[in-house]
Amino acid sequence: MTSSGHSNEILFSFLRELIPNNNREWFKAHREMYDAAWAQFNTLVENVIAAIGEFDGSIAGLTPKDCTYRIYRDIRFSPDKTPYKGHFGAYMNQYGKKAYWGGYYLQIEPEQVMLASGVWWLPTKEMQHLRQSVADQMDDFVKLVEAPELKKLVPQIGQSHYKRIPNGLPKDSPHPEYLTCKDYAMSCMLQPADLCRDDYAHRIAHVFRVMKPLNDFLSENILINMEEMETMKSVVKFV
Repeated sequence: MTSSGHSNEILFSFLRELIPNNNREWFKAHREMYDAAWAQFNTLVENVIAAIGEFDGSIAGLTPKDCTYRIYRDIRFSPDKTPYKGHFGAYMNQYGKKAYWGGYYLQIEPEQVMLASGVWWLPTKEMQHLRQSVADQMDDFVKLVEAPELKKLVPQIGQSHYKRIPNGLPKDSPHPEYLTCKDYAMSCMLQPADLCRDDYAHRIAHVFRVMKPLNDFLSENILINMEEMETMKSVVKFV
C-alpha cells in the first residue's frame, strides 16, 4: 500500500478552486492541477481498496477504474449547467458502480469527506420488498442498526423518510423509524485533515468495517427478494 501522507491536500485545494470557477475555460487552464488531483485520488482509492480488502475479500480484486466516477457532469437534462461535479467520488462494490447491492462509497468534497454504505436507491418494488424483509426480521435488524459502534458513527439510518409507515407493513411496529425509510443508506463525515494522515486508508476502512454487518444484511435480503421475483416471473409466464 502506498503511503501518501499530506499529499492528499491537493484534492481539497483543487476542489476549493473549482467550485467558484466551474467553467470549461478555467478547467482547461488548470488541467495540470486537475490531472495531479485525479492521479492522487486514484492512488487514494487504490489504498482504500487494499485496506477494505483485508476484511472484505469481495473488494480486494477491484481497481480504481472499477470504482471511480468521472468529474464531468451529464448536463443534458439538468437545469444546472455547470460542467463539473464539485467532488470526487468512488463506489467500491464487487458488482460494479451501478449495482443495487450495498457497497462502500467515498466522496471527497472541498471541506469534508463523506463515507457511506447501505442501500441508497432501489426500484420501487425491490424497496418495498426490502422494507418487508426489515419488518419480518426486525429484532435482527435492530441489533445491527443499534450496535453501539455503528450508532456512534451513524445516528440515523436513511437519508429521507415517509411521514407514515407505508401500506402493507405493520402499523404497530415498535420501530416505525425503520419502516418509514425511503432508503437504507448510512453515512458519516470525516475532515480533510483525516485524509492527510499516513493512516488515512485504515481510518476509512475502519468506518466501513463497522458499517459492514448492516450492509451485509441489506444486500443479502435484496438478493433473496430479487431471486424470488425472478422465480415469480417464470411462474407467471407459464400460467
